[in-house]
Amino acid sequence: MIASTAFIVLDTLLNETYLKYYLLSDNFINRVNNKSTGTSYPAINDYNFNLLLIALPPLSEQQRIVEAIESALEKVDEYAESYNRLEQLDKEFPDKLKKSILQYAMQGKLVEQDPNDESVEVLLEKIRAEKQKLFEEGKIKKKDLDISIVSQGDDNSYYEEVPCEIPESWEWVRLNDITSYIQRGKSPKYSNIPIYPVIAQKCNQWSGFSIDLARFIDPETVHSYQKERLLRDGDLMWNSTGLGTLGRLAIYHENKNPYGWAVADSHVTVIRVLSGVINCHFIYNFLSSPIVQSVIEEKASGSTKQKELLTKTIKEYLIPLPPLPEQSRIVDKIEQFFAHIDALI
Repeated sequence: MIASTAFIVLDTLLNETYLKYYLLSDNFINRVNNKSTGTSYPAINDYNFNLLLIALPPLSEQQRIVEAIESALEKVDEYAESYNRLEQLDKEFPDKLKKSILQYAMQGKLVEQDPNDESVEVLLEKIRAEKQKLFEEGKIKKKDLDISIVSQGDDNSYYEEVPCEIPESWEWVRLNDITSYIQRGKSPKYSNIPIYPVIAQKCNQWSGFSIDLARFIDPETVHSYQKERLLRDGDLMWNSTGLGTLGRLAIYHENKNPYGWAVADSHVTVIRVLSGVINCHFIYNFLSSPIVQSVIEEKASGSTKQKELLTKTIKEYLIPLPPLPEQSRIVDKIEQFFAHIDALI
């Protein structure tokens, strides 16, 4: 084999591994650097290299040194692997802790149930009354008046599979039962005129809703949007297409939109809960929880690369329904815990 002039070929009677480690030592490299000449391509010539002294222990000791170095290097590798795992755990811990809190909360384990709360049965009557009012105003259809409660048998088992156990004072209902509007946005005609923003998937981050990432629609098409399509304070915006963003959601806040007007595009489903009888933050926390997010792709339709949450599927999602005061206590406790976690990061 022929070597380049940039290399020195060594033929030695020493333990080759011992020699390799010696030549890689800081002490030897520093001496090589001190004897090197040249600016753009510093190098040491054969003469100066051959004058460099090398510590020469007996062959048996050379082998023991090699074994000690390799044993130490194994421990260094183990330490590096453990350190990397620990760093990864540190990065993942806040997110995993938040998910655990959400899971715990949505099973009724984060705050105590209060027998003095207005019962969920009374809440359901208020929901029925609110939906009847919306029907009479022509805002919902007659078929949306029915409330589908998941019933239990004599043995307390549910007649259909439910996502998790909940307290006896709660009920399972469909998302459509507690909302006045669930609809996918529509494809806009875009414009560079920054007046009428349209909310796309990138606007909905787990860190919150950002109007800064929105694009704008052609002002001449504004008239084609019905009034109910205009986003309102407290609307949930659920990313409904595409892997990577599927299932991510945010709450629309009017005070974060200086334009005073916004609609969703066709990749985002708008969910409008019955204000006054349902806490939108509670529903947001449930849909954000592992109970929903861990099976989001199973609920989606389409091929692997074209997954989407159909509006029909979203309307049929099972939602745990506690009394309204308990919904608020759960939301407050979640926010309190999350604030403590964020303060530790």
